Amino acid sequence: MRATARDAGRDPGALEVTRWGSVDMTADHVAHEAGRGVDRLVIAPASADLSEQRDQLTAFADRLTLR
Repeated sequence: MRATARDAGRDPGALEVTRWGSVDMTADHVAHEAGRGVDRLVIAPASADLSEQRDQLTAFADRLTLR
């Protein structure tokens, strides 16, 4: 993708890459995605229950030291 942008005379650094992730991702997995050029991960809780969603997102943030 970046090579194609460069070949077309565009700024490859201006591209932002977004990928889907999951709430059970580890810090290593997130780092791996970042190493592949991913700028943003979109995650969604696996439960329909609001309390469980909050717990899952809090656990994710704690595991990745995001808060």
